[in-house]
Amino acid sequence: MTVNQTQYEVEHFGSVLLSVSTCQKCGYKHTDVTTLTAQEPIALTAKIISSEDLKMRVIKSGTATVSIPEFRATVTPGPYSEGYISNVEGILEKVEDALTFMLGSAKGKSLQKGEKMLGKIRIAREQNPNFTLVIKDPLGNSAIVSSQFGKVKKRTLTKAELQKLRFGQYALVSRSKPILQRPNEP
Repeated sequence: MTVNQTQYEVEHFGSVLLSVSTCQKCGYKHTDVTTLTAQEPIALTAKIISSEDLKMRVIKSGTATVSIPEFRATVTPGPYSEGYISNVEGILEKVEDALTFMLGSAKGKSLQKGEKMLGKIRIAREQNPNFTLVIKDPLGNSAIVSSQFGKVKKRTLTKAELQKLRFGQYALVSRSKPILQRPNEP
């Protein structure tokens, strides 16, 4: 297993560490991104209404939940969820790829709904973006970066929201303890 780590300075956000683990023998690959400073649990919201907005930088950690309410699309992190640095258009491509994969086994009304959503995503990406990107990260390691002041709304997640989010229990641990410590560990 080879692990490469690179530190990046992200404008309007700060230092992040991008980690890429690969196995030359079996082809396994895992990436993650972590901020290098302690962060509060956050909810980020950006209204995407132009092709310029599609170019906004997105830092999505392995603990973040990404949603686009207009498409009824939500991507929740699993135990091996990857973090990455992309842009809004890249997020749409990832959602489109996942939906295309799922439609391979869909039938009936599920297939029709999925194809309709896929059409909306393609229109938003290629012609007329008009949707909201929401990222909720219990460890605060995600960001939507815009040079346009006020474009991205940021707030601290509530305890109730944290309890509903996958990995939210880690953020409920006191800030005086290590950030990745499980709640019941000393």
